[in-house]
Amino acid sequence: MKKLSFLLSAAVLTLMLGACSNEEASKGEEKEKAAAETTEAADEGKEVRSALLSYQGEVTKVIRNTDANLTAEGQDPAEAAAAFEKDAKAVSVPEELTDYSNDIEAAVDSLSQYYAKKAELVKAGSEDFAEAEPFKEEYINSMTKVFEEVELSAPAFNSVFQ
Repeated sequence: MKKLSFLLSAAVLTLMLGACSNEEASKGEEKEKAAAETTEAADEGKEVRSALLSYQGEVTKVIRNTDANLTAEGQDPAEAAAAFEKDAKAVSVPEELTDYSNDIEAAVDSLSQYYAKKAELVKAGSEDFAEAEPFKEEYINSMTKVFEEVELSAPAFNSVFQ
């Protein structure tokens, strides 16, 4: 009888240990899966941030070029503003930024309006561009929103403009 109860206790103990080890293995697999998902999300976030910085760098070049052309002697401001719109639209929104493309395109449209208004004012001989400023502010606000959504500090956009 003692042998039987000993064997029965050993069998129960073995079953309990087996069940616990399966449970721990499942938890380990879940942890590995969660870690892989976290790493994948982090890599995706890096790609999005990198694409945004690259895109903004290209747009900044277009902005600086347009600002220089608007005030260049012998250059028609309306042509410079039209060139901005063409050049800005030529900078394509990277695939990684698809989720933010509406905000980015709206920002570029605001900037096109800014340059159209600024060209109009330059052509009229005005040096006060206060009428154009709201369009620039729309651009800055829209792009700042995108930068914040991808968890990046927004650049000092005002320093980009002349």
